[in-house]
Amino acid sequence: MFNITKMLHEIIDLELEVDDAKELMIGPDARRQTIFVELDQALSRMAAAAGWYKVVNPVELDHSRLTKEYAQAVALMLLFSAKMQWTHLDVLDEATANRITAAKQSTKLADLNKSYLAIKHFLNDGYYNHQQESFRHAWHLLLKMGLVDWQLTVSEVTAAYEKMLAEQRAAL
Repeated sequence: MFNITKMLHEIIDLELEVDDAKELMIGPDARRQTIFVELDQALSRMAAAAGWYKVVNPVELDHSRLTKEYAQAVALMLLFSAKMQWTHLDVLDEATANRITAAKQSTKLADLNKSYLAIKHFLNDGYYNHQQESFRHAWHLLLKMGLVDWQLTVSEVTAAYEKMLAEQRAAL
């Protein structure tokens, strides 16, 4: 499984570097809102890269793009948890990690739609109603979707995550 603690520290450090470099001074509420909007957009880009729902005009899956967009969504999910002070929900015990990775792969349109919409629903509930358990469900569904449904590997997602961080640092 991912080294969640390392990934979490890296995205928090990057956010602090961006704040310093750009001299950003926004309050905690505006920060949470901004991260939540960015997370919502990242999830949409991730879905577009996977393309399972494009039944009228299907597209071939771009594995590299999907991995990149998935890594971005994971980063923003971790950053969102930090802003909500829910990082304890990110770390997985061995039993939970095994349950996620041993889950049945979803390949049917309706199942993938339900998973994606559930992630969005649970995130909204977490954000608007401050429901930690809803965030936890969204996090676990996101991990399952990437690792099981799309069969992305931990190593390729980690590499995409590290590349994303390096690119964002280089742009400062």
